[in-house]
Amino acid sequence: MAIRKTLAALIVGCAVSQASLAAGTSDLLPSIEEKLKAAFGDRVAVSQVEAMASEQLLEVMLEDGSLLHMTPDGSFMIYQDEVYQLNGKQTFNLTEQRQNPRRAASLAAVIDKDTVLFPAKGEQKALINVFTDIDCGYCQKLHQEIPKMNELGITVRYLAYPRAGIRSQQTGQLTSSYQKINYVWCSDDRKVAMTTMKDTQRQLSQLGYQARNSGDKAVAEEFDKLNLSMTSMMTGGKDCAAPIESQFQLGHQVGVRGTPAIVVEDGRLFPGYLPADALAERLGIL
Repeated sequence: MAIRKTLAALIVGCAVSQASLAAGTSDLLPSIEEKLKAAFGDRVAVSQVEAMASEQLLEVMLEDGSLLHMTPDGSFMIYQDEVYQLNGKQTFNLTEQRQNPRRAASLAAVIDKDTVLFPAKGEQKALINVFTDIDCGYCQKLHQEIPKMNELGITVRYLAYPRAGIRSQQTGQLTSSYQKINYVWCSDDRKVAMTTMKDTQRQLSQLGYQARNSGDKAVAEEFDKLNLSMTSMMTGGKDCAAPIESQFQLGHQVGVRGTPAIVVEDGRLFPGYLPADALAERLGIL
């Protein structure tokens, strides 16, 4: 009997929703805007609401040109291929919640010997997987935080994610992104190689900027010398059948869209750079 009452209530609710849509979606604009403001702040402004998909969805246009879709009662939202539940000031990314356990299982299947491992000092309180690239400035910045992360009890496992891909679409040749990260994975001491490669790339970026803007001949010469060293590392690296391509594909599968991308043990994905303390807070160890 209770189940029948619940179903009856749902049917009545649906009928009311459809009736309001039939009366005109313009009447829904204030309530939809109120829902979005509660969830994302007062700066949200809705310009248009239209029914679509046999009135099962609302197409919501914001004043900044952004487009999203919502259920007629405003409880659920689809934005950039992800489903959110709106509950007052609380917003839940349902797509991420469903993806987290899948991501956790995929990363747990990666064995340590296929990564570049920076273990925690003393007791391990947390483990993070970081999809990384050598050219990425924020990857270089995150790498400088590793000693502090290790001191806080965080083990860091690097996975390869050459942002330019494996081979150039124009030439078919291996990209410089791949060659740089391959040098690391094929080195006898990956930890030292990772630090050397990222520090060298960071210095190259700084010197290149100075050389372009100052015209200083000495700076240009220093850049050329360091660039020669980088080229030697890239082209002199051996082929050790490192799992770079498979890890790059794994990154795509688990939702990595840029570097650095941090995946924690429960499968949550933190895109972008985080200082050690901020990361430790998110992990609940500070």
